Amino acid sequence: MPLSIVLSVFLSAFIFASSARAEIFTKKTSIMGTDLEMTVSASEASTAEAAFSSVAEEMARIESLMSEWQEGTPVSEINRNAGIKPVAVPDEVFKIISDAVLISEASKGAFDITWASMRGIWSFAPGTERLPSKEEVEGRLGLVNYLDIVLDRPKKTVYLKRKGMAIGLGAIAKGYAVDRAMKKIVRSGIKDAIVKAGGDMRVQGSGPDGPWKIGIQDPRDREGLIGTLDLPNISISTSGDYERFFIKDGVRYHHIMDPKTGYPARGTRSVTIIGPDTETTDALSTAVFVMGPEKGMEFVKSLKNIEPLEALIIDSEGRIHSSPGISLTQTAPARP
Repeated sequence: MPLSIVLSVFLSAFIFASSARAEIFTKKTSIMGTDLEMTVSASEASTAEAAFSSVAEEMARIESLMSEWQEGTPVSEINRNAGIKPVAVPDEVFKIISDAVLISEASKGAFDITWASMRGIWSFAPGTERLPSKEEVEGRLGLVNYLDIVLDRPKKTVYLKRKGMAIGLGAIAKGYAVDRAMKKIVRSGIKDAIVKAGGDMRVQGSGPDGPWKIGIQDPRDREGLIGTLDLPNISISTSGDYERFFIKDGVRYHHIMDPKTGYPARGTRSVTIIGPDTETTDALSTAVFVMGPEKGMEFVKSLKNIEPLEALIIDSEGRIHSSPGISLTQTAPARP
């Protein structure tokens, strides 16, 4: 799933705004291991800059709580004490892990934050690509199971039952951070804004010419779009096989792992989820990607308690599948 993919997942989103409107301000930076882009409509540059600063501070705060890469964070401590003892964590961290477990239960394990137990045997970084042996995968796969996360709600503790286990919140915490960032912007008095962190985005209000127009990436053309969506006051997350990957012997290996196999999920090129908050869309885009087009779409339609909720899936053959509420202005078909 995807506080990501995790996970740095790449949201195929391009923002179209009129350059003639001086009140549109955009800033780009990097945080939580991904690219952060903020766009706001403000009367003065100082107002926009103050909003940008508050966003960066909030996301850095969340990273200090939920990163599994930084030493001393609550999540790092949970992983360090796997199979040893429960770890007391702040309320926010406990909430995100609890939410992750609920999504694991709903998706029957397609989303599983214990996938991080597989880290170290795969590498997708350019120049250091690594395809693990079957024995390596099988040796780690037994550590991947969300049922082995023990939550004590009264004590706010988290315990991983077996040594070697680890959790990674990249496919859900990043979405949560985007939601928190947008709340900071709205509280500053700005009504029209976009916060985009890797594959996760929150749009609020409207652009200079009506609803914000968000482009959906063609998974096989980094510069191309398959279409655009007009989106007001909504969250959107995309998980795709095209941002962190390598090809070996004609096979594409990407970073979105199937927790049940320990290998990259198959059958899908990208999944875009539209929903009420970015924490939810972040996690669900990963779950649906792992499930595949048919089961993933059935899963989305079964979630009657989440509104609005829509999905656009591009399968491994480049075919586009979308739920009834998606209104895509198509610019080109997905490439083969």
